[in-house]
Amino acid sequence: MNIIDFLIGLFLANAMPHFILGITRTKFLGPFGFSPEGNIVYAVIQFVISLVLIHMQYGLSIIFENGILLGSILVMTMFFIFGKAVLRFYNRDSPGKY
Repeated sequence: MNIIDFLIGLFLANAMPHFILGITRTKFLGPFGFSPEGNIVYAVIQFVISLVLIHMQYGLSIIFENGILLGSILVMTMFFIFGKAVLRFYNRDSPGKY
């Protein structure tokens, strides 16, 4: 196993809990403190770092050749795009939240 591959997986997998806990406004310690906004920023930074590492190691075309990598990147992208909307949908009976 290559250390770059390990870091790609680490950053990609760690981005998800920070993003989810950030959009749900759950207090969770990240490098920017306990703020939800800080956790969201940290998640985006980790996601971008993983994409940069993929590009440096293999080129971005590898994403379409590796199903696990493609699936994990698509899941994170969908969370970034639709995360708030999903929270609003499931919490529509709780006014003032999210």
